Amino acid sequence: MTAEEIAHSKRTAEISRILAEHQAALLHDIGKTMIPVRIRCKSGSLSEVERSSMRKHTSIGHFLLLQTGTMLGTSSVVALQHHERLDGSGYLGLQDAEIHPHAKIVAVADVFDALISPRPYKRPWDIRRVSDYLKSCAGVKLDGAIVRLLLDNLPQVLALYRDSTRITCKIRISPIYTHRGRRETKLCCYRKNSISSIG
Repeated sequence: MTAEEIAHSKRTAEISRILAEHQAALLHDIGKTMIPVRIRCKSGSLSEVERSSMRKHTSIGHFLLLQTGTMLGTSSVVALQHHERLDGSGYLGLQDAEIHPHAKIVAVADVFDALISPRPYKRPWDIRRVSDYLKSCAGVKLDGAIVRLLLDNLPQVLALYRDSTRITCKIRISPIYTHRGRRETKLCCYRKNSISSIG
């Protein structure tokens, strides 16, 4: 794997840890090690044959991790299912209840990192665009509760990118917030950073 692919896996694992499941996320793209570098790192669009080859990384990863025995059983399922979508539009066509809960977590983390990070074929999206996209996918393609959890923990997630990825918009955090289910308002603990840009 290239340095950027390793960094992507580590960031996805860390975001997933924040969301709940670290171990399986760390190995979610292990199948890419069997895909030729010229395809994985191509700067332009992939041909249909190359795209088909790239899509095999989920089943390859599943196979590789199954060989380790039961210790990484969840990791093998995550490697297989992390490109599945609730509406059945993923690689295998699995739908909501058929997708392992840990794969749903890693799917959200994987999409977030892929959008906010630079790739050979695209520039990184700004955080507003990423947030809007995730909101539009919530409950349709990605698990809505997990998307909300990521967005609720955005300052913690964005801290992962301070040294490696430039995030290109100012984030304004309201100086007042209300906890869900509570009526009182409190000063936000992020008030001191409410006008600073991240990245």
